[in-house]
Amino acid sequence: MSTLYLVRHGQGSFGTHDYDRLSPLGREQSKLVGEHFAATGEKIDRIYAGSLRRQRETAELIVEGLGPSSAALSDVTIEPAFDEYDGTALLSCYASSLSLDEQTRAGWPQLLSDRRKFQLFLELAARAWVDGKIASDALIPWSGFHGRVTSALQRIMDVEGRNKTLVIATSGGVIGTAVAHVLGQSNHVGIELNWAVHNGSLTRLMYSSTKVSLSMFNALPHLERLGRSDLITYR
Repeated sequence: MSTLYLVRHGQGSFGTHDYDRLSPLGREQSKLVGEHFAATGEKIDRIYAGSLRRQRETAELIVEGLGPSSAALSDVTIEPAFDEYDGTALLSCYASSLSLDEQTRAGWPQLLSDRRKFQLFLELAARAWVDGKIASDALIPWSGFHGRVTSALQRIMDVEGRNKTLVIATSGGVIGTAVAHVLGQSNHVGIELNWAVHNGSLTRLMYSSTKVSLSMFNALPHLERLGRSDLITYR
């Protein structure tokens, strides 16, 4: 069997002009993932990342945290199929489907600086997206996102072959989609799992030429081992 870790990127810069960069806390979360792999003797054969900045930075910090054990690794392999869906396009598309009164009641667009209101609005938008109730040229359809993620996973497993340990630095939507797919669950389960995924968490898939199994979801052994509950975040 081979092992594939899906690592959610470290905390981004929510509430700033550029969410797509790690906060100082997010950088620490990411480096600790690499240090955890090194401390437990996990030999990583290859690290992949989506093309978004926060995903690439996470992968690079994992390599840094691995220290000398990363010497045999080649550069991080960038795979845009593991990019997160465009949250800005999703929210705008959903907002445009509402009446002005509905937008006002929801607090749009001021809610972008309020974590609680933002999350509630995002969940409504995501459900509408999964159900095919909203569409925009700027927003990939849910079926396209799902197909892109699952096809890339299968391709990597086919290419890498047996007895490998791989890491993919990606985002919550990708992880939720992948896990629901492996478990044979509905698309709604995939998007709901998204909301549970912690920054810097580890989700582990075990795979062979004939099957893929989930053996760990949304775990934080690197933070638990160090007693660093202060580093547990969702956004």
